[in-house]
Amino acid sequence: MRIAVVGTGHMGGTIGRRWAEAGHQIMFGSRNPQSEKVKSLLQRIGKNAQVGTIKEAISFGEVILLAVLSEGVEQTLIQAGDLDNKVLINCTIFFDGQSADEIVQKLAKNARVVRAFHTLTWEVVANPKFGSTNASVFLNSADAGAKKVVAQLIRDIDLDPIDVGTVENMKQIDGAIQNLWMVLSQQYGREFGIRVLRQ
Repeated sequence: MRIAVVGTGHMGGTIGRRWAEAGHQIMFGSRNPQSEKVKSLLQRIGKNAQVGTIKEAISFGEVILLAVLSEGVEQTLIQAGDLDNKVLINCTIFFDGQSADEIVQKLAKNARVVRAFHTLTWEVVANPKFGSTNASVFLNSADAGAKKVVAQLIRDIDLDPIDVGTVENMKQIDGAIQNLWMVLSQQYGREFGIRVLRQ
């Protein structure tokens, strides 16, 4: 699959690398595609990855991963323009109390938005296996078809997709994860994951 990864930081870079290793074709979208940071990222990944402007990456991708800092979300999505019914994975986080779900849904023109990847660290994405099991990724969307696509992309990088249903349910998950993080990160740092066990 052709995937646009908008953002070349830790999260975007790591998810993009894992997808490239799984055989997907990746184009990173960057405001500075010729920067040393981006060149270094491409060197680490090797095959199946390239870089372009944000607009070029979005045109390239069948699926788009939005992995930019909160202050860059509005400018990025305005610059993106009409997303032509593509699946947009929103892994952004706003730390000021605003809803990343609502903001991206409002700004992403004609996109099939799925919220995912925001409840775990890039370190866990890089190394998702914990003994014989792997970490879970919570996702939600009103679009069942888009969720199916994203759930498979999650499986492709050895993570476990958990559909939580509605935006309101995801808000509850986000609050619970935040509380767990405040306690567990003191003991385990950033390299711990959550796995939902079910029959």
